[in-house]
Amino acid sequence: MIAIREAVRVVRKGWPHCPGLLQDVPARDDPELASDVRDVLRRLAPHHRAILVLRDLEGLDEQTVSDMLAVSTGTAKSRLHRARRRFKEEWDR
Repeated sequence: MIAIREAVRVVRKGWPHCPGLLQDVPARDDPELASDVRDVLRRLAPHHRAILVLRDLEGLDEQTVSDMLAVSTGTAKSRLHRARRRFKEEWDR
């Protein structure tokens, strides 16, 4: 799910330069996509993996995630931002 959202975000950001990319986004239930996402998640630091899974895969809100991880909401937000950036960097490898 993260990968799809990230792909769509990248396409929208650079839409004039890459008009055909949306066709290349794999289907949500594509087993290869799931495998690729798991591989990228394994390469992330545990605190980045945890926040991404809780927010983007489990769909929990910021307050619940911050409570579960015993960090402030601000820390959870900044950690999520860094985790998404790191995920994108690993995905592009």
